[in-house]
Amino acid sequence: MDEIDGITLEKAKKGNALAFRSLYTHYSPFVWRLCFRSSNGDTSCAEEIMQNAFVKVHRYLGSFSGESAFSTWLYRVTYHCINEHFAKAAKHNSRTVEFDEEYMSGGRELAQPYENRELVEKILAPLNEQERFLLTAREIDGVSYEELATITGVKEGALRTRLARLKSDIRERLEKKL
Repeated sequence: MDEIDGITLEKAKKGNALAFRSLYTHYSPFVWRLCFRSSNGDTSCAEEIMQNAFVKVHRYLGSFSGESAFSTWLYRVTYHCINEHFAKAAKHNSRTVEFDEEYMSGGRELAQPYENRELVEKILAPLNEQERFLLTAREIDGVSYEELATITGVKEGALRTRLARLKSDIRERLEKKL
């Protein structure tokens, strides 16, 4: 992911609304993709998570120290917003959204169109939000294991193992159905 220039980031950190708007415009497709895929294609859920993520980014942008890339910090904020949303939903037994092909476009274009939506449904449907997030971040967005460790707070080796098992499970399910 291309990072926004440091001048715009610094202006946004100081409260410049125009600079924050530029930051939002630059990173919102990235955040949308994470939220949309983690919510299994539920547009309203993804919009709610994305809005919450950018509210938190706005609120805590001044605390961004620059020790990592801004996109890594943003991934971490988004990851926590996704987890927070679904933890609340589980607590209230309100997460009943089924995977629906109609939601896949969500009124927005996805970065990579899928040729076989049924196959994508078979792959994503049994995964929980964290698994979809990790799979999307690593395999689609190309986030390194080191960055994922920073984002999730889970050790790099544990992430490698978890994703390897996840891919193995997906492979097995696909082989059984094909």
